[in-house]
Amino acid sequence: MDYPNNTTDSRKNKHLNYEERMFIQLRLQDGFTPYKIAKQLGRARNTILNEIRRGTTTQIYAKKKVDVYLAATGKAVYDNNRKNSCKPFKRLQCSDFIDYVTKMIKEDKWSPDACVGRALKSGKFKPSEMVCTKTFYNGYNTP
Repeated sequence: MDYPNNTTDSRKNKHLNYEERMFIQLRLQDGFTPYKIAKQLGRARNTILNEIRRGTTTQIYAKKKVDVYLAATGKAVYDNNRKNSCKPFKRLQCSDFIDYVTKMIKEDKWSPDACVGRALKSGKFKPSEMVCTKTFYNGYNTP
């Protein structure tokens, strides 16, 4: 079966990889414009401009400061931004509360709603250390 509109070469809406960053670095050293680099990579001009801005670092050559694009710098900044871009996993922050609720369910036969209400009323856990009843039913329900 043939799919005439399917292509595996398209890189639209994908992140740049290290090889593409090295390509940008080499082409900039050769004097290419961001527009020409974007055409060669098949990417948007803004993607290339953003990457150049992200990976440009100041270096000293012959006692003069020069701004130079480095692929390694661009990748390091990208990795750091990606690391900080997602929300931390809630289970790690609420592990004591989840253990408390699991113990109450198994030993005392309480419902998750009663455990959450008790923890809120007694002030045993901070609200940031707890998950709501619905979240507990959806993701942390124990048999």
